[in-house]
Order: sequence, then structure tokens, then C-alpha cells
Amino acid sequence: MTGVGRCGVNCVRPGDGLFVRTDWRFSHEYVTPMAARFLERAAGPDIPLKDPSTILAFRDHLTFLHHSMKAEHRERGLLEVADRLETAQAEFCAKHGIVLHGTLEDGTGSEGICHSLMAERYVLPGQLVVGTDSHTPHAGALGCLAFGVGTTDIACAWVTGEVRVTVPPTVRIRLRGRLGPGVAAKDLVLQLLSQPFIREGGALGFVIEYQGEALAHMDTDERATLTNMAAEIGGFTGIVAADRETLRFLRERRGADAVIEAWMRSDEDADFAHTLDLDCSDVEPMLARPGDPGNGLRLSALEGTVPIDIAYLGSCTGGKREDLRRAAEVVRAGLRAGLRVPARVRFFVQCGSEDVRRHAEAEGWIADFERAGATVLGSSCGACINAGPGVSDRPGQVTISAINRNFPGRSGPGQVWLASPATVAASALAGRICGAIGPGGS
Repeated sequence: MTGVGRCGVNCVRPGDGLFVRTDWRFSHEYVTPMAARFLERAAGPDIPLKDPSTILAFRDHLTFLHHSMKAEHRERGLLEVADRLETAQAEFCAKHGIVLHGTLEDGTGSEGICHSLMAERYVLPGQLVVGTDSHTPHAGALGCLAFGVGTTDIACAWVTGEVRVTVPPTVRIRLRGRLGPGVAAKDLVLQLLSQPFIREGGALGFVIEYQGEALAHMDTDERATLTNMAAEIGGFTGIVAADRETLRFLRERRGADAVIEAWMRSDEDADFAHTLDLDCSDVEPMLARPGDPGNGLRLSALEGTVPIDIAYLGSCTGGKREDLRRAAEVVRAGLRAGLRVPARVRFFVQCGSEDVRRHAEAEGWIADFERAGATVLGSSCGACINAGPGVSDRPGQVTISAINRNFPGRSGPGQVWLASPATVAASALAGRICGAIGPGGS
């Protein structure tokens, strides 16, 4: 889909099956070794890969596994298995000349989460991107078609440069108005997930296309929260048409220029399977109660006091520049009021990439988080996938988290509430779920 001239057909319709050429193919350490083994068994150890310069690999999911793995799992040798995955991935990448974004030499983290780095360093509007993770649609914030594939698909794509897809229908989500002060894209997604149409599976397997004037007031990091969590909506992918904000992001983050062509957006008379309208001015700070991202609840409707044990600010969804900026504003206000994280609460901050961490350090955000009592971790996945500091260790513990999903066991045995980065930061300072810090820490 990168340029009409490269397509083998003039148009496609929902339900059509076809092979599509990819611009980027990426995999993380869970999948790379397994796909490599499949490929070698099927075609031998010396099969050449198609254009290795457009294949990327990431060591990001298991970086901090040694901090959270249970003793019984260690005794079963599972940590050694994870270490062998790292070795196998590195050997495969070296053999085929694949760029591997791995762990830092000092052992403090990784270069970044695959989705984060794809958006920050690689993808361009109009490209087609496949990756071995359900949150590959993160990159759709830049106007590209990005979707997750399985182990066999990525192995085949390494050789052919193509993947087979069945063209999905599209759900249009029109975002009217503008989000109010203190309301973030995470609140918007949690509001969407609570809608009956979404909860009842109306968008399962569909492309989720975001449109509307509200997008003009969202930067690319915020848009990436929308496209990333198309996975929680159940969509095939999420996408926002490229515009001036996209060009600004590319120039600021990479010093790169891009051209937005007319075909990189839906036609005026495009046929959508369903349209969902949402007035963004009505969206308030949101929560998702434990068990499912669709358990949406307006923060203002929360009854009683919900003390917390853990606050986690991180993941591909909650560890972007804009996420940390919003959380840092809350923390700075708290520091001015003389507040710090209560002794009984653990507050973890984990950037989505080293690029983000360096920016956060330069802005003074990291220092403020640490002054408030937070533990700042190296960049990586972690608690989001039950593989690092920030996971609970007892069922009775309560976590407020900026991650994208809170299914049972996802981040330890405790109860995980989802919220925006600002709400996570405020709750960390208050020691309970809240959205604003008043006089005296109320």
C-alpha cells in the first residue's frame, strides 16, 4: 500500500484475500527465535531473507523478567529459557544482518519498546507495517497501516516481503469537539471501550479509523494511544490520517520530511461498515475497573475511597513523551504543595524508549519523579506483561496503572485499575485513586 503504483490491483473490498507488500517487518524476543526455527526447518539454515534492511528485531519484553519471576518458575529453569531466547535472537540477527534494538550494555534497560521505537524512528505515512505483537497498530498514529501477525506469518514475510490478509471492513469513529483540560487520549479510549457497540464486539476484526476535529488538538503521542488501544477495542488495526501534526512530529523527532499524498486518507464518499460519534467535550477523566479495559467508570462516579499499593506509569501506551509530561505536571504541583508518595505506596515510572527517557531527563521530569519518591526504571516492557517491577505479588493489592489492559493476572495477582498518566501520578501522591490533589493532599 506504499504508493498506488506498487499495487497489483486497482482496488480491494472487505472480504478480499490478497498478499500485500510490507515496508517494515519487526519481531520481539518472544517470537524471533521460534519463527527462525520454523523457517530453518522448512527451508534450511541458509535461506536468504528479503531486504533485511527493512526487518527489525527488539529485545524489550523480557528485559526485567529477573525482577519479577516467581521462585518456583526459576526452579523450573524458565529464566534460563528466557536468556536462551535472547541469545538465539541475537545470533539470528547477526547472521542475516538484521538491526537488533537490544538491552543496554550497563543492564539498566532496553533501547525501547518495539511499538514506541517504530513510531519514533522508522515508520512514515502510507507505509504498511507488520509486527509480532497485538499493539503493532501503535504506529497507525502516523497514517500508516500497521497490524500484528503471528509466528508463521512473520517467518514467511522475512522471505517474501509480503503477508497474506483478508481485507477487513472499517469502523469510523468521529471525534467531535475537543477534549477538556486535564482529559487525555487514554480517558477517551476508556470511554470508547465502555460504549455498548464496542463492548458487544461491534468492531472485532475491523479497521478503526479515527476522524474528527478533536484530532487537530492531539499530538502524535496522544493519537498513538488511540491507535495502540485499537487492540483492546478488538480491531484489526487503528489509523489516523496523516496531517500537519504528523509532519511536525517527524521533523521534531527525526529531522525527517515526508510527503502526504491524496490517497493517504479516506475518500469523501468512502463506505464504512459503522460510524460511531463521540462528543469529546463530554469526556471526563476515566478509570477502568479491574478485570477488563471495558469496565469503564467516570472518575467522578467512583464511590468511596480506594487505597492503592502500586502506581505504575509506563508501557507503550503510557510511557511516551506526552504521557510523562502530563504526569510530571501533576507531580510538580504536588511537590510545590509539599506532597510526596506515601511510604506504603510504590510508584514506578518506566519510559517507553531511551529516546523518551533522555528527553524526560532534559526537561527535569525524571528528577521530579524521583524527588516525589518514585522509582524510575530503565526503558522496556515490564509490569504490563507481568515481567518486571510494578507487578503485584498478592491478590489483595491494588494497582493504578497507565498500561493498556488489565485482564486478571496481567500485571500480577492483584487488582489493576486503568487510568491516564495524570490520574496515575495524582493517585500515587494521594495514596488512593483520585484525579486531583487538593490542599493537604485530599
